[in-house]
Amino acid sequence: MAEALLGVAFENLMALLQNEFSTISGISSKAQKLSTNLNLIKVVLEDAEKKQVTNCSIKVWLQQLKDAVYVLDDILDECSIESNRLKGSSSLKPKNIIFRHNIGNRLKEITSRFDEIADRKNKFLLQDGVTVKEMTVEVAEWRQTSSIIAEPKVYGREDDKEKIVEFLLNQERDSNSLSVYPIFGLGGVGKTTLAQLVYNDQRVSTTNFHTKIWVCVSEAFSVKRILCSIIESIKNEKCDAFDLDVIQRKVQELLQGKRYLLVLDDVWNKNEELEFGLSQEKWNQLKSVLSNGSKGSSCLVSTRDEVVASIMGTCQAHHLSGLSENECWLLLKQYAFGDDIEEQVELVEIGKDIAKKCGGIASCCTSIGRFNALKEWRKRMA
Repeated sequence: MAEALLGVAFENLMALLQNEFSTISGISSKAQKLSTNLNLIKVVLEDAEKKQVTNCSIKVWLQQLKDAVYVLDDILDECSIESNRLKGSSSLKPKNIIFRHNIGNRLKEITSRFDEIADRKNKFLLQDGVTVKEMTVEVAEWRQTSSIIAEPKVYGREDDKEKIVEFLLNQERDSNSLSVYPIFGLGGVGKTTLAQLVYNDQRVSTTNFHTKIWVCVSEAFSVKRILCSIIESIKNEKCDAFDLDVIQRKVQELLQGKRYLLVLDDVWNKNEELEFGLSQEKWNQLKSVLSNGSKGSSCLVSTRDEVVASIMGTCQAHHLSGLSENECWLLLKQYAFGDDIEEQVELVEIGKDIAKKCGGIASCCTSIGRFNALKEWRKRMA
């Protein structure tokens, strides 16, 4: 799925280049160089996807590429947020100058990273434009999510959780048709975490829902795989059926007369770059099976794509905004220091300054907290 991910990042990069923000911020040349590199990598991706099955080095290279693409995606999301924030604001304000400087440095770093990835591809003798006949619909392990909350403590999502729980237990409890509630927001903002909070809330239990099911969808919206996951979740056994009709009828049987909660996490829309994403036809096919539940059956859908929300949603999407600066700091501090370390004034000031630059993106806070400069500063100042 590296080709699909790279395609999405390339589209976002092109959008940035066409935005006046790239000119004002002085990052246009860096972004242009990056787009050239992405093009060079993109033309051999199909062949790489095919050969990784028998070549471990290519598989590692593809993983390194995916990791870099997600870092780039976070940077582009921050640029998008900052671009909207700067509308009507002077670009000469100190905090705007600081942001341009920092984002320029990060683009320089990620460009160097893609330079190395592009150079390494040459040793694999990959061919341009080789067509992959079949692509797996399995979700890569590193992309998989589950209903288990991994965060030690979640910040800033209590109000969002209460709104969704109230919708599930009150507004839609007596609905005769399947209610689909989309959670929409930028990549890394915390959509999966919010879905996990709702899923694990004590009120959303077997007293209100006969069964709860969690399915990580990711880039490939495979109706068959989603239905198999539902069967495996309810019966706690492997789904061995191969015929779609058999699988559909089995799910209808399992959901018949039951009020259930289904979470479809990380749904992507089908487009030119993402051939196996969601389409209206696929959703109609899946929804026809899911509609066999009893009154009050509901589906939560998390996505970064408004098109997905409009296709699947039966109500207005819940737009998940970024965390506040203080919530970003608390989250960053949690991963950098834990709860039992004495705060040092200078370190706190540096950390809060970094938290401001995370733009409310939860994954940015956790990544910096885990791997970046704060741990180095902690060692120096210990």
